[in-house]
Amino acid sequence: YVDTIPPRVLEHLHSRPYIKAIVSHSGTTSIPSPSDSSHSIPHLLHIPGSGPESLPASDTGNIKKYTYPSAAPNSSHWILPAAEEYDSASANIAHTRSLEFLKPVLGGPHFDIEAVWEEHTKFEFVERDVAATMATMVAQPYVNHIPTMTGGVGKDRLTAFYTHHFIHSNPPDTRLRLLSRSISINRIIDEFLLELTHTSTVDWLLPSLPPTNRPLSIPMTSIVTLRGDKLCHEHISWDQGTVLMQLGLMPQWLKFPYEIDTGGVGGTRKAREGERFEVRTPCVGMEGSRKAVDEMEGESNVLIKKGREEGYWREVEDI
Repeated sequence: YVDTIPPRVLEHLHSRPYIKAIVSHSGTTSIPSPSDSSHSIPHLLHIPGSGPESLPASDTGNIKKYTYPSAAPNSSHWILPAAEEYDSASANIAHTRSLEFLKPVLGGPHFDIEAVWEEHTKFEFVERDVAATMATMVAQPYVNHIPTMTGGVGKDRLTAFYTHHFIHSNPPDTRLRLLSRSISINRIIDEFLLELTHTSTVDWLLPSLPPTNRPLSIPMTSIVTLRGDKLCHEHISWDQGTVLMQLGLMPQWLKFPYEIDTGGVGGTRKAREGERFEVRTPCVGMEGSRKAVDEMEGESNVLIKKGREEGYWREVEDI
């Protein structure tokens, strides 16, 4: 990897019709336009360390530019995992943009990534087959369940995780209910409900928590990235507060060890001696899942309204 395209290469770019496109990652190289505009090469510039975070893509003729403010400026090494300047988030975004830029020009290759993802989840939740699940993934995949930081990095660790803490620990009635799906060139984003009865310890979802035998319906999102026709990584997220609410483990009031503006003289104050402040727990239970399925199910802003009408804090004996 070099930070600029050598002049001897630039000289011949436009005279080689088999060169279909150029992608560069340093942002320091401009490609001169040919005198004969019949072979103007599409050029994608990934520019590190410049411009505001919200700067949209800019197009000038056959040149498209993106900026990556958190990436090391004046270097192309920010896309290399082994480099000191490596910026994982920026590199992943740049990779997707490069695929979207190159595949139409090169005519592919194209993969049915939705079919790969459907097969993966079938092996996880229906057939419960660890080996078949791993066969849908790249050699060194990773999975991260964000609220509990469960999963694994690399084939060996992820295989052990699937074997001992995921595939065989899900209760028998576990099912996925898809609510929406978005698909890009190499990524699938699902919005879904995970539905189950908490009849066993589910290590990846509720680590070390004994079964409560309560039903759960949890709104989740999964962001799945593929390399070719194999899964590369999965990020799965949900609100753990609503899970604990559904299990009856989250109290309606929470201890609040900070000052509160009680409306009295002097503004904010601490709780009185021998007492403590409590505030309403700002999360919902099963009703949130129902509204995720049907926007007309349940009233919006109930927690806000309840706090304003009935009070959002109270002072109680500290026992």
